[in-house]
Amino acid sequence: MDLDLSPYLRSEYHSPSQGTRVVSEAWVGHELYCASCGSDLTSYRANTPVYDFYSAACGERFQLKASKAPMKNRVMGAKFDRLWQSILSNSQPSLVLLHYDRPKWRVQDLSVIHRACITESCIHRRKPLKETAKRAGWEGCDIILKDIPELGKIPVVTEGKIRDKRLVLEQWKQSSKLLGVNPLNRGWLADVLRCVERLYVDFRVSDVYSFEEELARLHPANRNVKAKIRQQLQRLRDLGILKPVSRGEYRYLGHQNES
Repeated sequence: MDLDLSPYLRSEYHSPSQGTRVVSEAWVGHELYCASCGSDLTSYRANTPVYDFYSAACGERFQLKASKAPMKNRVMGAKFDRLWQSILSNSQPSLVLLHYDRPKWRVQDLSVIHRACITESCIHRRKPLKETAKRAGWEGCDIILKDIPELGKIPVVTEGKIRDKRLVLEQWKQSSKLLGVNPLNRGWLADVLRCVERLYVDFRVSDVYSFEEELARLHPANRNVKAKIRQQLQRLRDLGILKPVSRGEYRYLGHQNES
């Protein structure tokens, strides 16, 4: 993988944002592979809504977000209702987040956000546009990156260093296990998984209970949070993301050996 964006530079861009879009899309089409199957990515036709790339081999679809600033906190999503419906129908694309060095036109960081981990819990609904706006009443959203489990944030390039492709594909495979859960239930599952990721690899159910208040704030309609925690831990066990060690104790299998 060549991280140099400069071969795709042209002089006819009408704005910096257009230049970023054209250059980054050209680079992804030539250099990036599908995080699901490892095959080449194919571009959709220009101006195709929502989707930018797909794998002809496995059918996975991706949307590109490129920026000269690191994307650490949030990325702008689509219209809220459209994004929510795409999650419910399992048609939401995975995100490719590309951060580049503008003077050098070189990829610095690139990660793929697995679509299975984009849930209601990480979507922040924005205020509708004012009546004076051109699209008055339009209601967008942001995707909050810190509210996505680390398992679903798959690094490909970090600080200019390319990650082993084998590890990228393996992490995708692990993240894909969440697709076996109904989209309406994935928010709870993702939130408990994030709590697990903040603990040691081996932990007890009682350790996860320490996040009870936090989970209660995220899911105020639930009146029995501890029971819900146990249920989600059992689901993660059934998916092969957790392994029972002893009674009431689990091991998190999401951490991959980078050696």
